[in-house]
Amino acid sequence: MRISFLVSLLLIFAGFSSCMKDKPEDFPDKVIWDPELAFPIGTKAYGMNAESGFDTTLFEEDPLTGLPLWVNEVEVVMKGSIDFDLSNLDSYIDSVNWIMFRLGIYNGFPNEVMTQAYFLDASSSVLDSMFSDGPLAVSPGTPISEGESIDPSYSRNDAMFDRERLTAIENTTEILFRALLLNQDIDTNLVPYYPNYEIDIEIGMMTNLTIEY
Repeated sequence: MRISFLVSLLLIFAGFSSCMKDKPEDFPDKVIWDPELAFPIGTKAYGMNAESGFDTTLFEEDPLTGLPLWVNEVEVVMKGSIDFDLSNLDSYIDSVNWIMFRLGIYNGFPNEVMTQAYFLDASSSVLDSMFSDGPLAVSPGTPISEGESIDPSYSRNDAMFDRERLTAIENTTEILFRALLLNQDIDTNLVPYYPNYEIDIEIGMMTNLTIEY
């Protein structure tokens, strides 16, 4: 790969040599390339269901209020993971200057949500959290059609990992997302629609490398 890249670069120089006023006597011994690459990692949707780690027994009715038991909970937990293998990073750590993770959150609940992401290794041990200042607060979405659906709020958040911090997560195999739905001042008229609401998460990354050919 390195040889083919250098050959291509030399051919480009040769092709433009007739246009160059001052051609170099010699080509450099090496070429340093500093690209910034960006690409998506994945998307995930979370709701009040077993797949999102929600305790479905909380759908049972409270005999005193006639409402589902989850309404009495201070916070409702939803979680899920996306595969993300950084196990080979160790071989290239000297070339990686930084990685920036970008997390986009669409909150389709009419409640404030606190969310955090965690880097896990193959044994599901937590290596680090994505946001070092703690969970992110995401504003409530806006009910429409009398609450049958939600116009979601949107929050975009970036987390920068320099080379030192990357060392701690180089054995990552998945990213776990955990969202806490804060049950404050719930409109009981919306309760029947909650199983249809979702939080949608998009995650991508940008990295800066220094590569010598």
